[in-house]
Amino acid sequence: MSFMKAFSGKKVVSFLIVLLGIFPLGAVEDQAENPNQEALNQPTEEFQVPVYANDIAAIVNNEIVTMTRLMREVSYFIPEIQKISRSQADFQKKIREYQEFVLNAFIERILIVGDFKSKGGQMSEHYEKKEYEAYIHDRFNDDRTAFAQYLRANGQSVREFKKDIRESAIVSYVLSEVQKSKSEVSPTKIKEYYNEHIQDFIVDRQIFIKKISLSGKDCTAEELQMKLSNLKQAIESGDKIHAIIKTFSDSPKSCDIGWVRIDDMVPEFANALRRLGIGEYTTPIFLDGTVYVLFVADEKPTKKFTLDEVSSDIENILAAKYQKEAKEHYIKKLKEKAYIKIFL
Repeated sequence: MSFMKAFSGKKVVSFLIVLLGIFPLGAVEDQAENPNQEALNQPTEEFQVPVYANDIAAIVNNEIVTMTRLMREVSYFIPEIQKISRSQADFQKKIREYQEFVLNAFIERILIVGDFKSKGGQMSEHYEKKEYEAYIHDRFNDDRTAFAQYLRANGQSVREFKKDIRESAIVSYVLSEVQKSKSEVSPTKIKEYYNEHIQDFIVDRQIFIKKISLSGKDCTAEELQMKLSNLKQAIESGDKIHAIIKTFSDSPKSCDIGWVRIDDMVPEFANALRRLGIGEYTTPIFLDGTVYVLFVADEKPTKKFTLDEVSSDIENILAAKYQKEAKEHYIKKLKEKAYIKIFL
């Protein structure tokens, strides 16, 4: 049985959106695995979360978003916000940004669900029950006592949790229908994008670099010169690069610089490597008290990808772009028709 009955009316325009709080899967999983999660979410003495006298964060049409619900969602981010905050003022600023982000997600969810219902859309009770039971089974191993404890800790009733399931399913359904309407990108658009962004499909020449490093700090100038002379002799004698590195390098275990574009290297290395081919090496490079000799072990020539090679990637890029634009247009239209009062 399909979990959705017919979604009547015109199909909504395509969009992509991340909605926090629609269905707190991550939150449930984290709390179930870590009973001390609530303690982790508490602010430190240095950074204090603001307290609000009014519990109303926003009114959207006939629905209220409470500060309690809003801060419950924001609280999952508080430990990370604390880590990256430089001061109390910076912490408060970041908290505000997260509040606005989460509140906007709530508002958009309310509008999407309301639009769905206004067009006759309904969710199957069978699907809701199935998802509810599956969630308790998957996340709590059918332990309803543990699930009930989670709901109490999270300040949620069973009815509210089921509402989250229902609304999450509605939003997912709308998204899937929207994505269908924007999933096809014409070959003409793909070709136009390729021609306009041709530089994005050219990979510059790359070389695989091995290095010998000699520190000049623990030896005299004469001793260092002798090392370099012996190194040059070993190279010219045709000794294997691995044997040379093991004999002369101060750090033989970290001899591989790896695949690099020459222009991404420091100027001293780039200038010395620019005209070298496979099997060739630089003259000694003195940099920050260390002498380097670099070997070109392998190379990948410049490659220009053909349209056929990248057409599927371009199609994905354009599909995502169109879906994002359509989402913004759709949400804008919903907001224009709605009553929204924000109290943050």
